[in-house]
Amino acid sequence: MEPKDRLPIGVSLLALAVAIAALVVAVSDSDSDDAVDEPETSVTASAPATTQAFQTTTTVHTVQTLAPAPATTAATQLIVTATTAAESDEMADSEFSDNLLAVVGIGHDSTLNVRETPGGQIVGKLDSDAAGIVPTGTTREVTGAIWYEVHAAGVVGWVSGEYVTPLGVTIDATTQIVALLGETPSADNMTALGRIVAGAVASEEPESRVRISGAPTVGDVSEITMDVVGQPDDSIRGFRLHLFATPSDGGGSFTLRNVESTVMCYTERGVSAEGLCN
Repeated sequence: MEPKDRLPIGVSLLALAVAIAALVVAVSDSDSDDAVDEPETSVTASAPATTQAFQTTTTVHTVQTLAPAPATTAATQLIVTATTAAESDEMADSEFSDNLLAVVGIGHDSTLNVRETPGGQIVGKLDSDAAGIVPTGTTREVTGAIWYEVHAAGVVGWVSGEYVTPLGVTIDATTQIVALLGETPSADNMTALGRIVAGAVASEEPESRVRISGAPTVGDVSEITMDVVGQPDDSIRGFRLHLFATPSDGGGSFTLRNVESTVMCYTERGVSAEGLCN
């Protein structure tokens, strides 16, 4: 074969290699690379026999009015309670918007990358509890992953849809949690207590991604925030659980005091004016 005949083949092979390299970068960015160096791994803590599913910026304090129904899933119970809250006078002036996103499902000691383009250069970072993120309305699908162009961290850039979502109403979910666990839980530390509570509402199919999105604090009233992303529901994507606990006199254990649950909705479906997932 003459050298001039081999040239097009070499060019084609080079183009193929470049395309494969670009594809590898895009795939890695759609997941762990955008939750930088997350020390936490997905956890499905032990829970009662039922398959259960279950982090906050705007808190709407409501009173639990419905008795829990242990035979139903946690997600169903929360929908019912949230609807009750939405119908109350307290919710009349609440403000929820499809146009605002929050970071969800990454550890409190990690950040979410904002990139110049999907899979491109990092131009900003967002904390695990960042909220009020404004999408421009432009999205792009790269190797099956959805990316959103947003105004965030003082720049216009792109974030992976795996780690942002709109947040809805916040309710007091203490009664449901205790019913699901069969008792008021206690643990040696706040991290362990957070995992127990998150495990009570996590889903096995699809497997929930459980993260400590708000670092544990210890005091007269100790706190921790858990994100549980992934539910067997086409409306509710997950829950942000803000736990409050009382330490024992000797400080050797922590007992759950109450849980505030904020619903995560799917970005493509949005949130109603009452804070419910569409």
